Amino acid sequence: DDDNAKEPDPAVSNKKAKMDNNNDDDEDDNDKDDIDLALDMLSTSFSIFDWHSTDDDDNTKTEPDQEGKQYSLSQIPRVLSTIGDIHSYCGKYGDAVDAYCRALPYRENAAEERQQAKGKGESLSVDDLKGQRLLVETYALVAEALLACKEGEDVVCVNDEENEEDGNIVEKSGKNTEGKVLVAAKDRIDFAESHYDTAREKLQDIVYQMGKMAAAKMDLGDEKKDIGYLVMMLVGIGNTLEPLKTKSS
Repeated sequence: DDDNAKEPDPAVSNKKAKMDNNNDDDEDDNDKDDIDLALDMLSTSFSIFDWHSTDDDDNTKTEPDQEGKQYSLSQIPRVLSTIGDIHSYCGKYGDAVDAYCRALPYRENAAEERQQAKGKGESLSVDDLKGQRLLVETYALVAEALLACKEGEDVVCVNDEENEEDGNIVEKSGKNTEGKVLVAAKDRIDFAESHYDTAREKLQDIVYQMGKMAAAKMDLGDEKKDIGYLVMMLVGIGNTLEPLKTKSS
């Protein structure tokens, strides 16, 4: 009966709690190792794509490969954006800002080249629309990461000298190193607003082009859904930014 029920042994309960805590610590260590491994692999990918995307100044490349060069140029911003996503997930928003900003010139050049390749009055393809959407998305990611940084502190990107000497562009998650200031604390909101405004302006052109393509009965595939996600992302950034602008003014 209830009177004869045994009370739980405190020693057993404490041992179980310690085991649970140890398991949590092991999982955290495994997550950190996975993140470091992912960053290492992405850094290696960046180095390979960067090598294939540059012109041969020292005759180390056997023959020109324009197709390989263009492919590498298209993959570099993808790698950099993924590095930024990982840093953002880890709460290292300064490093995320740095990675997204590195990706921006590649996205801009790709969108500009696609636009120049089109004849006057020629409609965009779905791939062209995707290129524009990825550019806007990168501007939005910069703004989002800037807004996530700590209020009153400079936006800092951690530099790992050992990794820089090896040609890598990422910093191991477990190292405490000095960093470089990307944006001063007093300018953080202004920089975020600037990137947000650019993204919003370019998004209007995307929506206009998408409307023309839809009217022409073009199949947009998943791009319509991806643009919808981007719209919601910008709405969220705008809602976060507005009270911060009021506060800073």
